[in-house]
Amino acid sequence: MEAWRRCQKTNLLQSESVEIPSSHHFLQLIAIPDTHSSGSLILVQDLTRVRRLETVRRDFVSNISHELRTPLASLKALTETLQNGALSDPTAGPRFLGRINAEVDALTQMAQELLDLSRIESGQVELNLAPLHPKKLLISAADRMRMQTERGGLNLSIKCEEGLPNIRADQFRLEQVLVNIIHNAIKFTKPGGEILLGAESIVGGVRFKVRDTGVGIPPESLSRIFERFYRVDRSRTGAGTGLGLSISRHIIEAHGGKIWAESDERHGSVFYFTLPCLSVIS
Repeated sequence: MEAWRRCQKTNLLQSESVEIPSSHHFLQLIAIPDTHSSGSLILVQDLTRVRRLETVRRDFVSNISHELRTPLASLKALTETLQNGALSDPTAGPRFLGRINAEVDALTQMAQELLDLSRIESGQVELNLAPLHPKKLLISAADRMRMQTERGGLNLSIKCEEGLPNIRADQFRLEQVLVNIIHNAIKFTKPGGEILLGAESIVGGVRFKVRDTGVGIPPESLSRIFERFYRVDRSRTGAGTGLGLSISRHIIEAHGGKIWAESDERHGSVFYFTLPCLSVIS
């Protein structure tokens, strides 16, 4: 109304931006004077999606800046220490060079995961789809993570329903999903705990799960854990880029499936994802 009144008074184009709190919509209202009458043309544009994309972009820049700051500061400090004489120290020199190598590896991993995420989101990654039995997928992922679970003092087991149908899937990408989830379970489960991989039949597909006996996920974080760089508690995550679950979500959705998590902070977490069976796809 204010834009319309100003338009009527000045006979000039007027614009106002409005947020509707109840629906979180962002609208731009433009009042254009009608030169052929005493009225005005009111144009309403829904800019909600544009505003949200701007927020996502701003948060992405902020998050990646934060993620890069720590390893770069560490590399700077290590390099300066070596330059100031530690390089010739037979004990400290190799130790600092080892830490530099670890930081470079972490930056390389982040760059690769960002590239993977960008390609998956833009649809540039072609899935190599082929018939795959769910149990074969679970066994393959478990074999890849067996050493890490044993190193963490954890028991990794598989419970797969008999007679499951084949799925049409990219085995490498789905193994990547399971490895990401298992890796998180290892980080948040104390020695002596358990990680269970499972698969069961549902209407039209197969539901996979990864259950752990770890510390669990707070209820307020369950809806956000698949966001880029989101970490439940930065103080206890250890290494990682915060991109693994976001990549996993895009891979599952590219297969026509759905992924989610359930958790009890006292009894651990369960990650689920569903995939359509081969007969449904065909």
